[in-house]
Amino acid sequence: MDRRKFLSLGLGLSPLVLAGSVDAAQDPNSSLSRPAQRGFFPNVPLVTQNGEKVRFYDDLIRDKTVLLNFFLVECTDGLCPTAISTMRKVQDLLGERMGKDIFFLSITLQPKKDTPAILKEYSDNFDIKPGWSFLTGKPADVEKLRRALGYVDSDPQRDKDLSNHVGMARYGNDRLERWGGVSLRSSPENIASTFKWLTQV
Repeated sequence: MDRRKFLSLGLGLSPLVLAGSVDAAQDPNSSLSRPAQRGFFPNVPLVTQNGEKVRFYDDLIRDKTVLLNFFLVECTDGLCPTAISTMRKVQDLLGERMGKDIFFLSITLQPKKDTPAILKEYSDNFDIKPGWSFLTGKPADVEKLRRALGYVDSDPQRDKDLSNHVGMARYGNDRLERWGGVSLRSSPENIASTFKWLTQV
């Protein structure tokens, strides 16, 4: 899937989706951000590389600023290790903000194979610092996330081929309901700069 298709799906539509108002008095989910209410962040159970059980929205997205992507541990084209390496440099650029008000989330596309132990070994190879979770879970839950977040191809055959995974990441601030997409092939400095407009106001 190319960048244009990615940005046209899921949260790429957030400026339009969020245009409608929500009556907090009538909505039992009013404590959720509007993207969460509309199903962009399914609150599925996941497990981190450290074996910690978490809920996707409640524990990883709610009220946080995040950068998230999907990846393959067994990536044959080199795209994923390059993307993770770039994100690792971004982590350094963000400095003390990492793990405090900015969090990275990397979700495996092969949850049947990638156990927390495998993700732990993978993340250790990149010297990952606190504030970055590598995540796995039940295949159906990971698939639900992938589709909700727009990591899909309109061609069913291409969508089944994991080698077609996109080198893009979602970034945003749940509290401010600001979301966008950025290429992980761009420079670490460019990716880090996307967080400037996600500051709390």
